[in-house]
Amino acid sequence: MLTSFAGLIAAQTSPNFQFIRIEVNDLEVFPSGIQNLDVERGETLDIEVTLQGTNFTAPAGPNEIDDVRVEAKIVGYEFGPVSDITPVFSVESGLTYQKTLHIEIPEDIDASERYILRIEISDRTNEIQEEFELNIDEQRHSLSFVPNGGILLNPSSTIGAGKPLFVTVRLENLGEKVEEDIKITARIPELGVQAVNFLDELVTEIDEETERFSFEEESSGQVDLLVRIPEDAESGTYTLEVEADYNRGHSKLVETRQINVVGIPQDQEVDTIVNPVSTTQNVKVGQEATYRISIANIGEEKGIYAVSIDGTDPWAEARVEPGFLTVLPDSTGEVLIIVKPTEDAESRNYVFLARVMLGNQVLNEITFHANVKDDQVTEPATAGAPATFKTVLAIIFAVLVVILIVLGIVLGVQKSKETEQEAPAAETQTYYFSPRK
Repeated sequence: MLTSFAGLIAAQTSPNFQFIRIEVNDLEVFPSGIQNLDVERGETLDIEVTLQGTNFTAPAGPNEIDDVRVEAKIVGYEFGPVSDITPVFSVESGLTYQKTLHIEIPEDIDASERYILRIEISDRTNEIQEEFELNIDEQRHSLSFVPNGGILLNPSSTIGAGKPLFVTVRLENLGEKVEEDIKITARIPELGVQAVNFLDELVTEIDEETERFSFEEESSGQVDLLVRIPEDAESGTYTLEVEADYNRGHSKLVETRQINVVGIPQDQEVDTIVNPVSTTQNVKVGQEATYRISIANIGEEKGIYAVSIDGTDPWAEARVEPGFLTVLPDSTGEVLIIVKPTEDAESRNYVFLARVMLGNQVLNEITFHANVKDDQVTEPATAGAPATFKTVLAIIFAVLVVILIVLGIVLGVQKSKETEQEAPAAETQTYYFSPRK
């Protein structure tokens, strides 16, 4: 049946129009007599049809025919005809028209097979056609995403910021060469994130059919990738690009998907001013130094703050009071950082860092200093310096001791005087002695 098409080259005409010239990819196939064309799947056929209105008289008007159209289609594709058709137009007697059509040969059409390319011109009552034979081959290097499932996303539609996006990519080899070391990349350029994985080998369809009982020889395969959405990603729709690089990097296959990201709500109505009251303290080993941070909320919503400390280990023990500070709008609060040098801390200047945070957001980083001195080292008193609390207590204690001593002496003196006053009264007693006769 296919060899019989060689005799169909003679021009066909109808009472209203006729073919003048047909070109496929700039190659004249009519009326040159070329009947067989070799093309590759995935290729686009550019078809130009030149036609002419014949001498006629039409009911629609003097020498004019309505509702004319040109159609090109490939017959024999498993999943239906592949075609392109022009909008309707009018043809006048004796005038020449040129129409362009485009047909994309499916990538999954069976290769090394013969098909029919049919060109038709028709109106309401007439039709003429020319047919050509197509030999469709594989491309030398050709990968394709598997139809209806080449790129699978989990979750499939909406994902929250900070969450992982799982991407499954399924590829098939439609070329005539084995592809090795296929690099697959999934990226979201707007968020600056990507993931990469590799497929070791995909054989051709013919190889798979030949080695159909070998599990190692497959013309299709899949890889899984994980793309993590950044925590600070804003809500919106982003483009996910999936790219396959093969043929030693000379060939590339790209497809895109749209994903919806829901951002983490931020306390946009909280406006904070952080003011460290003191950043440097002198402290002795075994004693505590207190640093104060003032936090003012000048926003419209309450803020919940926390302070973390770095750099105090191992020379000191540190704590923050309170652990969380809630500050209402147009209000202030205070956080205390209490540092106690350990017994083995050296006498020198230490530096540590405090981070003031609103939720997961770092508002400020403050550097503090601690001048640590050994407890046994006494500092010379400064002239005119006020006495410390301990010194005052010592003085008061000494004064009390002196007062007690004085009171003891006074009481002792008074007791002695009382004794002396009672002694003469005892001596006034009279004793009489009468000798015996």
